[in-house]
Amino acid sequence: MVQTIVLCGLPFLKLMLFERLAVLLGGFAAGALLRRWQSQEITPSAQRSVDRLSREWKAQTRAHDRRLSRLEGRVDEHEGRLNQAPSTKQLVAAMDDLLAKALDGLEGRLNAQSQSIETLQATVAQTDELLERVLESLDTLRDTSRAE
Repeated sequence: MVQTIVLCGLPFLKLMLFERLAVLLGGFAAGALLRRWQSQEITPSAQRSVDRLSREWKAQTRAHDRRLSRLEGRVDEHEGRLNQAPSTKQLVAAMDDLLAKALDGLEGRLNAQSQSIETLQATVAQTDELLERVLESLDTLRDTSRAE
């Protein structure tokens, strides 16, 4: 799979192709002009111009090569970072584990609350029974105290 980076609206790989093609065409043109001028008498000023253009062309070529190496280094660095990042499957598995632990904890708390409610209901039922007995005893005592 070829990845492209968009710079100035153009995909990066196409941009590199255009730069290299321009350098190659410039080299052919410089070589053709050089051969043409070598076949003729070259004046010293023309030779200086050719030498200057040749130096500029070599400097541009070196500058493009340096930029290309820096960009390739950055691409390699970003690719390494991307490879170190966890995959979607790993993230989903981690989230599943966390969710399972949270649900287990919630289920444990709900069970404890359910047991507390059942204990409370049993206590309330016993209290009702005791209260009913006390009231019956009071009624019996009142009836016996009236009868006497």
